[in-house]
Amino acid sequence: MLTNTWQKRLDGTSTLLRRGALYVGLASCSIVAIATTWGWIFNDPIDVAGPARSAVNRTALVGSYAQDCVTRWLTATAAHQQSLHDCWSLRDQMRLPTTPAVIVSSPAVSAVTLVDDSGTAQQWSVVVCVSERPFESATPHTAYYRLPVVFTNYGVRASALPARVNGPGGGADAPLAYSTELPVGQLDPKDGGNLQTGNPVSDTVSGFIKSYLTGAGGLERYVTTDSGLLASADYRSAPLAKLVANHSAPDHQTPANGTTLHVLATVNAITSQFSPQQLNYPISLTVTSGQWAVSGLDYAPLLADGAELTPVAPAPAAAPR
Repeated sequence: MLTNTWQKRLDGTSTLLRRGALYVGLASCSIVAIATTWGWIFNDPIDVAGPARSAVNRTALVGSYAQDCVTRWLTATAAHQQSLHDCWSLRDQMRLPTTPAVIVSSPAVSAVTLVDDSGTAQQWSVVVCVSERPFESATPHTAYYRLPVVFTNYGVRASALPARVNGPGGGADAPLAYSTELPVGQLDPKDGGNLQTGNPVSDTVSGFIKSYLTGAGGLERYVTTDSGLLASADYRSAPLAKLVANHSAPDHQTPANGTTLHVLATVNAITSQFSPQQLNYPISLTVTSGQWAVSGLDYAPLLADGAELTPVAPAPAAAPR
């Protein structure tokens, strides 16, 4: 048993320790607050936006420069060799054709990579994608060229000629998650739309596509109030050609409110210039007030879970120029 004297001593020591810890904590917080406030008032703010803007602007500058240089190089002729001088300092005579070797269209920057930064110079690697064909009526094919570009205080300059490189590959086909095919109405000879099928989902999608893509009007009948969709009215006609859903839906009755369904609609549209154009629309539908209605356009079709990808064989190489 502790005596009263020792108990008082222990209680006093504990109180002193608690007070000391409190004073130390308050003093530390005060010092941090004063230092932070001082920094806010007197120190220069950290420049976050400046380096970000510089990096973005340099990427855009280097990319556009490389795109222009690759286009010039592909279309250069012996009579206009000077057009290459804005990109390269040609110390040796370059053999060029008398007419452009290829017809180039749709050049685009595919990738811009910072390779090296010495402080006074940055070397960038730019991959430019072009659609090229040897003559006007030939079938175009896609080609990729890499150009090294040096960025300095003096400006931008290519450090070597372009190199033909591989593209990203042919990709792979991904199976979609639409396992149920829904009926599509026959073509209406009067307006180029679809006749009614009696299936509430099919008829809703058909009416939506017609009112969304043509000047038929009545879009509000087929969409929810919060869909945010407005009529495009660009096509002469837009009949459904195929309609598939991610699961089955009753043919002649409507489920409970809030039920959702995702469909993929294939549309055989006719443009204002009477040209056929096939479109795909991934669509979300929701039962509202006892009726199916379009609640939005999906950003992409649904992919099947766990399905294997099917690699696409690359297209055969073009004949040498």
